[in-house]
Amino acid sequence: MKKIILGLIFIISLNISLLFLDVQMATFDIKFYENKFEEHNVYKKTNIQKEDLKKVTLEMLDYIKDKRENLIIETNIDQKKEVVFGERERLHMVDVKNLFEIGFKIRNISIIIFLITLVIFIKYYKNILYKLLIFAATIPMIIMGIFGILISIDFSKYFTVFHELLFTNDLWLLNPKTDILIQMLPLDFFYSISIRILTYFILQLILIFLLGVGLKEKNKIIND
Repeated sequence: MKKIILGLIFIISLNISLLFLDVQMATFDIKFYENKFEEHNVYKKTNIQKEDLKKVTLEMLDYIKDKRENLIIETNIDQKKEVVFGERERLHMVDVKNLFEIGFKIRNISIIIFLITLVIFIKYYKNILYKLLIFAATIPMIIMGIFGILISIDFSKYFTVFHELLFTNDLWLLNPKTDILIQMLPLDFFYSISIRILTYFILQLILIFLLGVGLKEKNKIIND
């Protein structure tokens, strides 16, 4: 029973750690934003020059990482110095920042728990570690594969469900005609970043699965 509980903790903490690290890796990749800005002609839609929009994006990401106090950011919009984000956008980003802060804490706790359980299994239950790795990869891979298919079919639906579950207000419903935040980050941006996160996660799970298979073969050789 003890091994089963420890195994579940190992599996859950490993997957949570990887998933939250992947979210962080995808979210804070400025090159990804720049590529999407080019793809969706965001510079023209926002009337903000390339370098100015990059600076705005970096400051927005710094805000999420709690490296700046607020989102009152000024830049040249249509050659006039203006505040980029309106009050509704700033209030929504407060909610987003709070979610990321919770996510960072969950990530850190999960990594610590995973490392502790990993050491326990290496020290006391090394012979079943391969089973845990295979199981830790297989079930989440199937779940993520199904999730990937669902969001590919109707991303808008699940995007709405996601926001309704995580936010207690409708501040995330922005106007693409007037709100620069949604002009910068249209629905396709979130679809692309979701697929990116899923891809990272599934590739990591494949590596974990292969590691488990490798350890299984090694155990066979040792036992034979």
